[in-house]
Amino acid sequence: MTNNDKIDVQEYLELHKRLNEHYYQNSLDYNNRLEVVQSTKAWKLMCLARRINEQFLKGNTSEKKQFLQWLKLKIKKRPVPKNLELARFSPIQLQNIEHYKIPDYTLELSSSSELSTIDNSELFAAYPKQIDLFRFPVIEWDFRWQRPQQISVQFEKNGHRVFYFSIETYGLKNTQPTIEEIAKHTIIKELQPNIYWVKLCSKNPLNAYKDKIEGEDLQIINQSIEYLKLKFNIGATYSILDLPFWANISLSLDNNITIYDCMDDHEGFSTNSSEMLSNEENLIYSSDIVLASSQRLYEKMIQKNQNTLLVRNAGEYNHFSKKTTDFAGEVKDLKGPIIGYYGAISEWFDIELIRKLAKRNPSWTFVLVGNTFGCDVSHVEKMPNVILTGEVTYESLPSYLYKFDVCLIPFLINNLTLATNPVKVYEYLAAGKPVVSTKLPELEYMKELVYLADTLEGFESSIQQSLSESNKQLVEERKKYAANNTWETRYHEIKQYLINQQPKVSIVIVTYNNWSYTKQCLESLIRNNEYSNFEIIIVDNNSTDETKLQLARIANPNIKVLFSPVNLGFAGGNKAGCNLATGEYIILLNNDTIVTQNWIEKLIKPLVENNHIGMAGPVSNSVGNDQMLDFCIANPISGPSNLWLQDFNRFNKGNFRYTDLLGFYCVAIKKEVYEKAGDLDVNYGIGMFEDDDYCEKVKSLGYKLVIVEDVFIYHHGSVSFKKLQSEHYRNIWEKNKSYFEQKWNKNWAMPKPPNSLFLNLVDSTSIATKVKEVQKDLIVIIGEWSSDNLLLKQFVENKIEENKLVIVVTKLYNAEEYHGLRKVTENLYITNTIDLISKVTFHEKIQFNDFIDASKLNAIKEQVKDIKDLM
Repeated sequence: MTNNDKIDVQEYLELHKRLNEHYYQNSLDYNNRLEVVQSTKAWKLMCLARRINEQFLKGNTSEKKQFLQWLKLKIKKRPVPKNLELARFSPIQLQNIEHYKIPDYTLELSSSSELSTIDNSELFAAYPKQIDLFRFPVIEWDFRWQRPQQISVQFEKNGHRVFYFSIETYGLKNTQPTIEEIAKHTIIKELQPNIYWVKLCSKNPLNAYKDKIEGEDLQIINQSIEYLKLKFNIGATYSILDLPFWANISLSLDNNITIYDCMDDHEGFSTNSSEMLSNEENLIYSSDIVLASSQRLYEKMIQKNQNTLLVRNAGEYNHFSKKTTDFAGEVKDLKGPIIGYYGAISEWFDIELIRKLAKRNPSWTFVLVGNTFGCDVSHVEKMPNVILTGEVTYESLPSYLYKFDVCLIPFLINNLTLATNPVKVYEYLAAGKPVVSTKLPELEYMKELVYLADTLEGFESSIQQSLSESNKQLVEERKKYAANNTWETRYHEIKQYLINQQPKVSIVIVTYNNWSYTKQCLESLIRNNEYSNFEIIIVDNNSTDETKLQLARIANPNIKVLFSPVNLGFAGGNKAGCNLATGEYIILLNNDTIVTQNWIEKLIKPLVENNHIGMAGPVSNSVGNDQMLDFCIANPISGPSNLWLQDFNRFNKGNFRYTDLLGFYCVAIKKEVYEKAGDLDVNYGIGMFEDDDYCEKVKSLGYKLVIVEDVFIYHHGSVSFKKLQSEHYRNIWEKNKSYFEQKWNKNWAMPKPPNSLFLNLVDSTSIATKVKEVQKDLIVIIGEWSSDNLLLKQFVENKIEENKLVIVVTKLYNAEEYHGLRKVTENLYITNTIDLISKVTFHEKIQFNDFIDASKLNAIKEQVKDIKDLM
């Protein structure tokens, strides 16, 4: 429910409907299974024995008469009335299934139209969720308002959360900090909605201009970022780096795109060392994308990284285009021509040019706004017609700009300025002001709008020409140019490039009734999908419940809905969807699933990186082959537990294995493979065996199938089929099985079971035998498996990377109860039943964090006793 115990009507109804549907289908499934059991001879013999005992031997006269009546009918092979059927004496009866009626509570609505508003609103209009941005900057957020902050703000305005890092870290002076220490000293401040300033932890205090990130510092910084990601539930990220200092962090992040934003030619800075330039070279080669702020930088970067995009600087048009008469104090009373400049006044600023212009033109007042660090201004600061204001705030710049008659960009020509695309030119033009600048390559592209000069006389002449301007159309053209070159424009250039870098994915979902499940599936897509280049195609198989109405409400350009006038079945529905697909990859997704974070990019990764792989599927809690997990913690309302999922992602990162069969509850297919294999076979009708059939098709073309072990999809399991009565279900199953066997000229074989060493082993002898067969060193670790015991998890991770077989003895798994000997990942198992491993021979026993030398262990029984004591 919502906060403050206020009942959200829609949430209330949906929850009850989902629980009702879950109860109803489980009950049907229970009845179907019971009917199968009741048809067996063993069950009938048991019921007969119970009938003889309860009705003939112990029953009253009426009961004995009914028994004799039933016996006569059976001997004469006549139909038996329902009240005399043998099933009456079954110890377990079929459930009387009724839809749960929602209590008729009186609910107070915030307005009388609330329910109708909910019903008529557009569904999923804001889909998809945007990827979070990590900005690893060159300056602090509040230093000077420049490109890093401007682009960050645009990302936030377009739905991304932004995490802007401090250029300094907090030094813990500790190589093994606890999670509490990391949490305490990772400083997070919300600067504005969805923009956060973050100061990371490291062993030593680091500065972006003085230090390197490596070794123990990098390890602790990564822990600090992991804490940040957990706190804000951050999945995939874009990381924009302004300096090579940040490279080791960004390149070590999972599900991250590293973007180097090259704003300057660093060779032009006298303070940059050869080592820094070498590190920049490595960053350029290693980045997924390089942004270049000028043509000269682009030409330099593209030679080293083909994924280079020219993204020039821009201006905040709305801030500078609004004319003001509230002038700054230093300029409000000035008379006569005012020649102005604002920005940094440093080593690249031609202060000598200003001195000469001011001396030759005493009637002109030169106003220089900005910090003068790095520039000797001693020759101009005492001149009567030169005003040096010092640094001012970004917000106050228009109060100077609108007092300027002419705006200057008086830069020296060097490697730095030849690669510079000045931000201020867009701001000057937004005000419609005439601009006189040094002849910079980047301003050649706008020479119709600005005056370019390369000599003292050229500057002087251009200023005089600017002062005599009377062309109002030129003013409007300047403003129009600025309006077309804003930071918002630059964001969309970057975003479109990022989208185009991802292969397009088409997700096909076939629906037939069960709206509560479809809605839950779509909600999980919204919540957990940060993949940008995608489309969702929903094919409705002539639903008879509210599904059609609800699907018709969907208003999103990424979601297409196709309504079939007949039930096309699973194969036919997917065929219709796939024929509409425009992606390079197609994902067939059941509507009774819950997807998890970053599932798309991880699921298609083996397909993208391996030409010989044709299809890929995830693991799940419910599937009839080796995609099914031996152990997971999940529920039908919210899907997998967050803590379980964190461990799952950590220990299975990047893993996949080959298989012969994939369940089509969720499967990714290369479009080129689909085109070769053709559509799913519609002869399988409403379903069953079409996934076996298609796997045979793809394998016959020479492609491999893989299970992607770091993608988990929760599956309710055969929601539509559970509604079929058992006899109908068996008939379809037998018919389709026969068709499959005839088509492929082979007997259908049971799929592989879950991939676990100890599957179905419940005694210590069998487990000990299996351990010997594996021929790996077994390590038993006793410790509390909890969300904050990161050292234990890191230690276990190191051991399984050494190809050791690890069994962790723990009462609870992240505070959840479990039973038996369960698989967490390859080579890692947990148990809370010590007797199960009482006969195994282990190489090493470790009581975390008290390490015990294996050579000092006593006999096995004593070891087990020790472990029991700890339990």
